[in-house]
Amino acid sequence: MNVFFCGEFMKEITKEMLKIYKPYSDLDWMNYKLVKKDLTFHHIKKRENGGEQIIENGALLMPIAHQYLHIIEYKDFDTYVSINKMFEIVNKQLSEPTKEQREIIEYLLSKFEENHSDDKNSKGKTLIKWQYKHRGL
Repeated sequence: MNVFFCGEFMKEITKEMLKIYKPYSDLDWMNYKLVKKDLTFHHIKKRENGGEQIIENGALLMPIAHQYLHIIEYKDFDTYVSINKMFEIVNKQLSEPTKEQREIIEYLLSKFEENHSDDKNSKGKTLIKWQYKHRGL
């Protein structure tokens, strides 16, 4: 499978997910401003762990959210797992996250930011960029 095909396949999955989940809010699943043409498909169960590229294994995320989620994965795996568990619940209900689910995700993100506010990346820069904190809730 070449990269172009894989990219086109992912676009088709995100289009199909938009039809199913019908996001009425202007937020992705991690509460970032939604721009439908820029959405990415996040594998809830990672490909290297056997996760398939299927709707039931996906979450709709903006690129900034997707990048941030993988930083969380490497810094605080428990928080990453908790966020993915919320995505699994959202996926089963076949609608966008509820207000309560969004609040739980926001709480998990806020706690991560509180616990890692002083962390630096390998270049000595702040790990949690201001863009990561700029969410819609």
